[in-house]
Amino acid sequence: MVGMMLTILQPILPEIAKEVPVGRSMLIAMPTMGIVAGGIAAGFLLSRVSSRSIMLWMIAAFGIIGMAGMVLQGWPLLISRFLIGAVATCVSAASTTLVGEHIPPKLRPRVLGLQMAGSSLAGIVAMNISGVLSDAFQWRASFALFPAIALILLIPGSLLLPASQKIKTVAANDRTAKPGWRLLLDMWPLYLFLLAMHATVYTTNSQTPFLLADQGVTSGAVRAHLQSINQAMIVTAAFAYPLTRRFLGTRWIPAFFLTMAATGLITLGMSHNLTQVGIALALMGIGSGTLFPHQSNLILARAAPEIRGRAVGFMVSNQFLADSINPWIYPPLAVAVGGLPNAIVSVGLASAIGVVFALGYGVRATNAPLPDGAKSFGH
Repeated sequence: MVGMMLTILQPILPEIAKEVPVGRSMLIAMPTMGIVAGGIAAGFLLSRVSSRSIMLWMIAAFGIIGMAGMVLQGWPLLISRFLIGAVATCVSAASTTLVGEHIPPKLRPRVLGLQMAGSSLAGIVAMNISGVLSDAFQWRASFALFPAIALILLIPGSLLLPASQKIKTVAANDRTAKPGWRLLLDMWPLYLFLLAMHATVYTTNSQTPFLLADQGVTSGAVRAHLQSINQAMIVTAAFAYPLTRRFLGTRWIPAFFLTMAATGLITLGMSHNLTQVGIALALMGIGSGTLFPHQSNLILARAAPEIRGRAVGFMVSNQFLADSINPWIYPPLAVAVGGLPNAIVSVGLASAIGVVFALGYGVRATNAPLPDGAKSFGH
């Protein structure tokens, strides 16, 4: 749902930007700010309400709020983007929590890879349909996809989603509440690294539509086809995640997706034709398709059952807090370095520096299973 919430509107972002009373940065940031708020709310809800119930109610809200975009204008349209981000995040957090509840640890990398691949496949289909609808019926027609998707998912979801494990409600003054939050805060190095990575890789979503518009690509369908390359490689890399994890070992995966991000960003910023843009988006997709299931696997491996919902909700908030930061960084950076392409190259060079640190980390880390209570983040 988070993937489709973003990809449905990617082909029409330049058109929406003309209809809202703020700049493109706020337009891009509104749904991601909603995702940050939704992740915090999801962590609260998942400690009190079953994952299955949250998922079904939020799928319904996804359709209703998304459909409102067909008629809303100005600030109400922006607020609806905030709300759609929040409800999509609750669906995402509930989904990953269900994986943690029902899938044994040895199978989680495979299931999380399939989860990421499935969401990206849906994103590809939705983005291309959106581009066709906008070209045929103007850009507001793309919002019809939100209720259509909700209806498609709600009935089979009601029938097929397994019941969640019983939730133990923790009172605010319960002596276990503080240790639970302390366990979550102990994971801050992992969350900090993921924050930096997502602030980097979100460039494909936040800046590519405007880069293409600057290069003279005005067709929503063409933009969607190009950005589908990124989604297709996310699918491929997510399917391959168990093999990647087995081949590289978990300690080398950060260096791998940082290398893909750095190479893709530099290529994107230096691109002069659509072929180069496609290659750049493919490289970024490989990195993202490895990063997304890897982060879920790391969080589920470290979070105790009693804080699993909070850890997953905070993971989603952390990811999209980074996404919210991204569009605010680029305008001043572009002014400082002489344009959007140079700004993208600059972020790519910063990622290349990160590769060096990740290689050093890989030398020091281990692929051995974590013992109980371990503080290492190498596994």
